[in-house]
Amino acid sequence: MSDLRDYWPKSVRHLSEPYDNGVSDHIVIAEINEAPQNGYKGVRLVRTALIPLEVVDEVLSAPGSIGHEVRSWGPRPCVDDDQVYETSFWIDGRKDKSERFQTIINSWNHHDREVILPDNVLLMTYGLTPRYLNDGTVCWDDPRGPIYDVLRVKSHVNYGDKKGNPLGLVTIRREYLEDYCHLKKCAAVAVYYEERFSLDDDSFATTLNGRDGAEFELPGRLLGVAILNDKYHADAPQMSRVWGSRLILVPQSRPVTDATDPELTWPGDTAPMNYQRAAAEWVYGYIRDEVLQEYEAHPEYQIHPESGGVSYGGWWGTDRTCRVGRNHIRIELKKLYEGCPPHVISHWHRFSVPESIAKHDQATHGNRNISNRAKNVLNAYLAITAHLAYLSDQIGMNYAQEDIGSLSTDEAAYRGWWSFEVMHPLFSVAPMAATREQFLDRAVSLFKLVELLKPAPLRAMALQLGVPRDQIKNIASLKLLACICQLASIANEQGHTLAEYADAVVPQWNPKTELPELRTVFALNGLRVGQAHTPGTERESKVASAAGVFGIDVTATASGWGYAIDALYDRLADDLFASAFLIQDALKVQRPKG
Repeated sequence: MSDLRDYWPKSVRHLSEPYDNGVSDHIVIAEINEAPQNGYKGVRLVRTALIPLEVVDEVLSAPGSIGHEVRSWGPRPCVDDDQVYETSFWIDGRKDKSERFQTIINSWNHHDREVILPDNVLLMTYGLTPRYLNDGTVCWDDPRGPIYDVLRVKSHVNYGDKKGNPLGLVTIRREYLEDYCHLKKCAAVAVYYEERFSLDDDSFATTLNGRDGAEFELPGRLLGVAILNDKYHADAPQMSRVWGSRLILVPQSRPVTDATDPELTWPGDTAPMNYQRAAAEWVYGYIRDEVLQEYEAHPEYQIHPESGGVSYGGWWGTDRTCRVGRNHIRIELKKLYEGCPPHVISHWHRFSVPESIAKHDQATHGNRNISNRAKNVLNAYLAITAHLAYLSDQIGMNYAQEDIGSLSTDEAAYRGWWSFEVMHPLFSVAPMAATREQFLDRAVSLFKLVELLKPAPLRAMALQLGVPRDQIKNIASLKLLACICQLASIANEQGHTLAEYADAVVPQWNPKTELPELRTVFALNGLRVGQAHTPGTERESKVASAAGVFGIDVTATASGWGYAIDALYDRLADDLFASAFLIQDALKVQRPKG
């Protein structure tokens, strides 16, 4: 492979795409992240440099890129008596040039601790004030608006006590970054180091040509590839490393310093909208539900999944919203303009569509959307645990529903089904163009709901029914559920009540019997396991097989995995309800009508 200028190993190919897709109101300007990317494990480190406009093109194409980390004299600098301590932070420039670029991120590490913070001058420029969240995030707000979450900062990383991903993160509202860059006459450039491990990249053989490893100075990046022949990397021996720079934005205006109220014309309208017009004409806007993705990752926002509305404490809320079809939300513009600050109005307008598109969605998909699909899955799960609790009463064990499955139907009715933490990722937006990894992530989230079944009460119930201890002592909750369902199936076939005739049912029990009602539940576990594996032929085969149980043809997902996610929810809910009815019939309890 003689010309590597356009070469990207498979595991880091996403780095060839634009850094910012323009969808989110917030832009990542610093990150420490060990989450997999497209299934490939590794790490991502990002900082942001301010590059003078007159040299930004040269810097972005510089061979081997520029520095990828924030430099300073500290921590604990060595300063001679005749020296003056230099307190600035910078990012090294191009090789063979005595360049130092400004940064809007101050960063340092000491032993197993690392800190990333926004620069104080940036915070001071807009008079931002801090607000502290329970998860350790610090939000910097502009009290002049007020505009909340101008920056979100999760600044401290303790590598000895890592609790989830991303480990460190700093984001900034798009308009503030552009405004600051315009004031500084600079472009914002992300400098990064990324390392990923793969198994399935055929290009390694050609690129390395018999070598164990190599590095290549390419325009805007330094690329390292290697084969690691050790037991620690046996599952994914192909290592790809990139030190590089990517353009975030070149400022075009000063949207904060020279701010004016947004003049937005909504699809289907001919003039800019304002509150007076919206109130007088009773106008609706139609919005793609991807508008909610901005709020899903941040616990300070409350999403109301059934209506598609959002609220932010007592500060603002999008009242009078309703779902339309699979992918859209209708909102009364009077309430949007009345109850929300300008940046929220602009965000919702960005996802607006003509009414005809939303109506076509509704005609195509009905009103089945991710919210009622998630609710249906939860109701099916609660139906199982409710009938298991009733069975426990019949055999004298008296377990409550939450003793068996952690959640209760009464609590869901009282608090709202969406209030359970396990449900939050289940009602998040599922775009038609969802990726394979998003599909697998959704399978993992669904499995976490089923995984709430507690093995101890299920095992105790099986033992009370007479199942031999040695046959179930080492099995987990799903197989214990299968055991009880198998017993229920035998009781139904024989016309017995399970609790009363267990002594006649248990001798006929075969733990290897596969029940059609539980096929998707075990296939869901297969997808969960597949998600954790490094991409490769074996993984893809297992994913395709497990997805097939849900009626999903993975070869028909070229345009996206949205319909596959729908099938995941619908088939799982059907089978959970079928399992619940299996147990219910064995109790000889009359089914509810409808």
